[in-house]
Amino acid sequence: MNSFGAEHMKRAAAMLAPDHSPHPWHVRLGGYRVNIPISETIPQALADGWTEVMQTAVEAWAKGNALTPSFIFVTEHDDEMIDRRIGKYQVGYDKEWVRREVGGHWHDFKDDKYQEKERYIFADMPMPMKRAIVSRWDALHAEYMDAHWPEACYDKDFGYYWRIEEDDVVVRVKVWDGADKGKCPDKKFSEDWERAGVPGGLYGYMGRAITGEVEDLWRFVEGVPPPDLRVKGAEETWSGG
Repeated sequence: MNSFGAEHMKRAAAMLAPDHSPHPWHVRLGGYRVNIPISETIPQALADGWTEVMQTAVEAWAKGNALTPSFIFVTEHDDEMIDRRIGKYQVGYDKEWVRREVGGHWHDFKDDKYQEKERYIFADMPMPMKRAIVSRWDALHAEYMDAHWPEACYDKDFGYYWRIEEDDVVVRVKVWDGADKGKCPDKKFSEDWERAGVPGGLYGYMGRAITGEVEDLWRFVEGVPPPDLRVKGAEETWSGG
């Protein structure tokens, strides 16, 4: 076997976790999940709670009633941020509405499943109601984080994740509630998934696998410095002269 073939086999063996990987189980799990979109790290319990808040708000809006906010969080954001948060929810709502409308998936509406469904534009809500909605979302977020402390964490640029420490190595493992079911993964859980070779296991999220050469380890392993992405030899400033 030539050197190229031997190196290829060596890298392949590194992916045959859990028995032949140079990485600890939680580092491998973090690598499998590092590219999960932030929106897909939202725990299902939180997503359900946020939807319930919006349903309550829509009912109050239709009746011309006010929505009581969570007073602890009601002043957390300015109006611009409130509109941004509502706008992001609108994007997800629109996708779901189109899916149901095109596919006729209104079976959970029981007696009125064949009636035309109104599509709501949440931006039309008055600001006090939008602020109340976001304050309630933030309250649910805080409750979830408290209930899952200290493993559960959140970073706006990374999403919801589990902070797992073992042998002085701390890894940020993105939440994937379809598998986690609200519980922080442990070694047995992770290695069982690897041996099964199912999504989130050996082949990773969207086919990602971790090898012995991981260039973006800094994204999910604490204490690993990010790479220097500056162009070598380029000046950091330009005088324009």
